[in-house]
Amino acid sequence: MVEQVSYQESPFQEPSSLFFLSLGDHNPTTIILLHGGLSCHLEWSEVVPHLVGRYHVLLPDLPSHSASRHIKLVSIEDVADRVAELIRTHAHGSRAHVVGLSMGGFIAQRLAIEHPSLVMSLFVTGAEQYREGIRLAVAHQPALVFCVVWLILFLPDWLYWIYASWVGFRRHEALLVEMRKNCSLEMLRSEFGSIVRYKLSDVKRIQSRTITVAGGKQDDVAGTALVGDALRERAIEGSRSRTISRSVVVNQALHAWNLQYPFLFAAGILAWIENTALPEEFQDI
Repeated sequence: MVEQVSYQESPFQEPSSLFFLSLGDHNPTTIILLHGGLSCHLEWSEVVPHLVGRYHVLLPDLPSHSASRHIKLVSIEDVADRVAELIRTHAHGSRAHVVGLSMGGFIAQRLAIEHPSLVMSLFVTGAEQYREGIRLAVAHQPALVFCVVWLILFLPDWLYWIYASWVGFRRHEALLVEMRKNCSLEMLRSEFGSIVRYKLSDVKRIQSRTITVAGGKQDDVAGTALVGDALRERAIEGSRSRTISRSVVVNQALHAWNLQYPFLFAAGILAWIENTALPEEFQDI
């Protein structure tokens, strides 16, 4: 059953804190969803209805994005600390299952490294370390990324929706408005400046039970497989987190596949959290 969701702002929030929505508060266990760069909490709009019937869901806007635009994105590490405070203050039991896509996935991993007691499990997609090659070279040129993204986001509406439909995205009018507002070269410089520092040696510091997912059409599948190897090589007191962690590919998925297959995305989250069989589209690598 899909829960109907009303997106209303949470009660008064401190100006220095991240904006967030809190949904399904009556449920005992918390999931926090961390969006990608240039996006906002609205990217989860079609995923959340499949979660809130069973879980309390926190949806922050990250620094330099939408309702948290007043907080400057300094680094991935700084954002992880801010998310940690949000979990301590608003997650049930001050712990949460953490889901992150793209930039949000790097933040989720940094959160698990620096604040392991807050993380019940990790579901990360599109956030593998940048290996030598064209992706790393492009990441070192945020001005180039900005130009390409700007050209796509600011296409005339009719042309943008032809492009989005051709790629495979579902309609996301409200999110598009916010993405256009969030398109900032300064933010991209801070984001990529942090992401390129993330290495496989950092992955081995994660203590949480972790699944890392690659969208088969756009993400680095081989790089994600290396992350899986690193997770299995971790030195952890007790073997549970090491042996249960997995790396998988969803072959037909784009990078931002929560906008493409929201039901499948939610099903994967639930299966991972509840330690049940993953959907058949999740193929081990």
